[in-house]
Amino acid sequence: MKNKFGTAAGILLFFLIVAGIVYVGLIKPETKKNVYKEIVVEGNKILPAKDYLVSTNLDNPEEYPKLTLQEIKLRILKHNYIKRVEISPEGIDKVIIRIFEKDFMAVLLAENYPYLVTQNFELIKLESNSDMSKMPVISNARLSKAEINSNYAKDSNLFRAFRIIDAAKIVSETMLNDLTGINLRFGGDIILTFSHIKCPVIFGKGLEGNKIVALYSIWEGLRKRDEPFKQSSYIDLRFNNEIFIGNTESSEIKG
Repeated sequence: MKNKFGTAAGILLFFLIVAGIVYVGLIKPETKKNVYKEIVVEGNKILPAKDYLVSTNLDNPEEYPKLTLQEIKLRILKHNYIKRVEISPEGIDKVIIRIFEKDFMAVLLAENYPYLVTQNFELIKLESNSDMSKMPVISNARLSKAEINSNYAKDSNLFRAFRIIDAAKIVSETMLNDLTGINLRFGGDIILTFSHIKCPVIFGKGLEGNKIVALYSIWEGLRKRDEPFKQSSYIDLRFNNEIFIGNTESSEIKG
C-alpha cells in the first residue's frame, strides 16, 4: 500500500514539475515597458526631419510613452520616400530613427504635377518642403494617365534621361550638379539646360555616354564663357563626333 502511495505521489510530483515548466515557457513574466519621451530622425536628405514625423503621426510627444519601437518603425515606414529604417533606443527615453531614402533620380513633371522618380521608375508625389535642388527636372515625357496612376513609368524616353544622368555622374560631378532640366519633348530631340550656362544644349537621342563626354570636353569653356562661347545661343550635339555652337557667326568644333 505504501509503495502504491509513493508511486502515485511521485507521478503527481512529476506532472506538477512538467506543468510548471510549460507555464513558465508559455506565459512569460511581464516585463517593464520602456517609456520614450523623444524621437530623433537622422539620415534624411530630401525632406526635413520634422516633416517626416508630422506626416507619419510621430510629432506628438504626449503619445510617445504609449509607443513601442516596433510601432514607431511601422509608422515611419509608411512614408513613401523611405526605403528602410534602423531604429534604436538611446539612453532611457530617446529613440533614434535612421532613415534610408529611396534612390531618387530626378523630378518628373507629369499632368502638371511634380513627382519624384526613383531609379526603378517608381513615381512618388513631391511633398512640400522637399529639397529637389540637386535633382534635374524631367519635362514633356510621353506618359499615359494609366502609367501615372499606376505609380510606375517606363517610357523609353525616361530610359534616355536616366542614361544622361548616369553618364553625368560618371564624367563630372560638377556637370551633374549643374544639370537642371531634361526636356524630352514628347519623343523629339532632347534638350538639356544647365545652371551657370546661359545657352541650351540640343542633345538629340542616342549615344548618351559619348555625347556627355563630348560636352565635357568644352565644359570649362562654357562655364567661363570663353571664346567661342561668349555669344553662343545653343550647343548642338546631334551629330557624331561634332559639336556645333550656334551664334551670330556659326562655329563648328570637330573632335
